[in-house]
Amino acid sequence: MKLFTAIFILLISLPGYTKQKINIEKLSAKNAQQFTPQFIVGGQPSEIDLVVLSKSGITTIINLRGDEEFNDFDEKAKVKALGMHYIAIPIAGASGINHENLKLFSAAIKNKQQVFVHCASGNRVGAMFALDAHFNQHLSVEEAVVIGKKSGLTRLDTTVKKVMMDR
Repeated sequence: MKLFTAIFILLISLPGYTKQKINIEKLSAKNAQQFTPQFIVGGQPSEIDLVVLSKSGITTIINLRGDEEFNDFDEKAKVKALGMHYIAIPIAGASGINHENLKLFSAAIKNKQQVFVHCASGNRVGAMFALDAHFNQHLSVEEAVVIGKKSGLTRLDTTVKKVMMDR
C-alpha cells in the first residue's frame, strides 16, 4: 500500500498531470481545434479563452496576426500575466507567407510544450503548418497542403502552393 501511495503522489506531482483536458468547445476562438496532441490552432482567442488555455496546460501562445490587426486587449500582457510564453510572428496576409516567416515559425514550434497557434481565423496558421510540412518534414506539395487544411488553411492555399513551387 505504501508503494501505491508513493507512486500516486509522484504521478500527481509531475508537470502537466493535474492539468485539465482542453475542452475545445469552451473556446470562443473561431475555428479552434486540436490539430495534434501538442497544438491547438484557430482564430483570435478572447481573454477568457486565454485563461481556459492556461488552466488546461497550454504553455505557449503563438500569434501570427499583424501588429496593428488586433487591439481589443493587450494579448501579450494577458498571456504573460497567466504565466505563459508569448511569441509574435506578424504575418500580414498573403505577402507574409514566405520563407523568412517560415524560419521564425519553425523555430517557434520546435519546443515540446503545449501550444496554441492563432491568427484571425486560422488560415495563416494552416498556411505556415503546410510550409513547415513541405520544407522541413519533406512532404510533397499535396501532402503538405492536406496538413495545412487540417490545421486551418483555406483561402491561402494558392499562395502556399506558389511558395512551395518557387522554392
